[in-house]
Amino acid sequence: MKIHNYNITHCKLINSIIQRFCWIKFFIFNNDFCSNVVLDKCSIIFLCNLNNKCLLLKFVNKFFKLLLIPFSLIILYVVSPSFISIIYAEVFEFNAEDYYASDQSISEKNPANSEDIDKENCINNQIQAVLSSNGDLNSDPYSSEFHFIKKFDRDGNLIGSWGTVGSNDGQFLHAHGITIDSQDNVYVSDAENCNIQKFDKDGDFITKWGTKGIGPGKFLQPESMAVDSLNNIYVAEYSRKNIQKFDSEGNFITMWGQEGSGEGEFKKPWGVALDSKDNVYVSDQTLPRVQKFDSDGTFIDMWGKEGKKKGQFVHQHDITVDSNDYVYVTDGRENSRVAVFDINGNFLKHWGSEGKDKGQFIENHGIVVDSEGNVYVVDTRNVRVQKFDSDGNFITMWGSLGCKDNQFLIPHDIAMDSEGYIYVTDSGKSHFRADYDCNNAS
Repeated sequence: MKIHNYNITHCKLINSIIQRFCWIKFFIFNNDFCSNVVLDKCSIIFLCNLNNKCLLLKFVNKFFKLLLIPFSLIILYVVSPSFISIIYAEVFEFNAEDYYASDQSISEKNPANSEDIDKENCINNQIQAVLSSNGDLNSDPYSSEFHFIKKFDRDGNLIGSWGTVGSNDGQFLHAHGITIDSQDNVYVSDAENCNIQKFDKDGDFITKWGTKGIGPGKFLQPESMAVDSLNNIYVAEYSRKNIQKFDSEGNFITMWGQEGSGEGEFKKPWGVALDSKDNVYVSDQTLPRVQKFDSDGTFIDMWGKEGKKKGQFVHQHDITVDSNDYVYVTDGRENSRVAVFDINGNFLKHWGSEGKDKGQFIENHGIVVDSEGNVYVVDTRNVRVQKFDSDGNFITMWGSLGCKDNQFLIPHDIAMDSEGYIYVTDSGKSHFRADYDCNNAS
């Protein structure tokens, strides 16, 4: 056996290395004398033990690597849906506390039968919407003559109608917003079925999308809509304070907005419209202003403040942009008028006042402008549509209270196709018409 010349310093160094292995420690030192034989044996034991520990560490390392695969898959399964939704929604920020919090001040500001109550309007069972006021399931509060969509020519002559009560394809519980694309396809939002339905110009059903819920492609109270040059659809989500954008087949593209009073924030977004460059204009029912965005939701500008002077608002409803890029806003309460601006928010003119005479309104809602500059305004509480020239001079009007196709219960929104035909949504037996009985109407 080879003899090593270990001195005391060497022995102390070796001792410091192997002192953790207490079961061999007593072999090492004896009054500062190192036994070469003992040291050789200890070295062999130490190296062998070290090798075993290395093998153990390698085994543990491989074991944890194997565990990492299923663990990663579990984490991916749990986290990825929420993460993908956040990425897909782009600038949309979901705040659960904001969405589920109740607004106790709403009942104080709005009457119980007001259409302006900020609530989850969508329901889970269509029977809730078609019950008569006395709760009799066997009675029908609608007559067979009632339809939710009504089509007229520019003079108010009835052309056609469609949409009966229900939740099936082509049916409605609360028809609200309406818009028309370049192919004359008609899109209608339903504030209680919580969906968007697409029809051809004759009312034949094509497709629909949307369900009750929060997030991309889901609604709690879809309101007005608009179409851009590529036939993308923009929907104002009244309850959830955002704008959602879809292609013409209902595939979600993006969304923006949250509750607040800052740039790009809303209190009650109601109307939405686009100009010739696909800039998006949004009217806010509670915040007296109009906001302007690009087609992806990037904030550009805003204007308006509360008041009754020129360019001011009290209770905005809908908004539209004509072929000359003039912006028209219906200010539906107290002011009861139509205000006109250029695309930079400079005030141009307004007309109208509260009342029942020609040129007056009680809660004017939807608005559209034809190729000649004539303006059509839905006068909701007066159950009629009024037509004006480009300067606001009264031309004609049509409509009365009732369930026939040339009548209205709650006329709401309005749109025009490429041939100049006018489409009006009737919200039917809801809000202040909830107890109206079509069968016993005079």
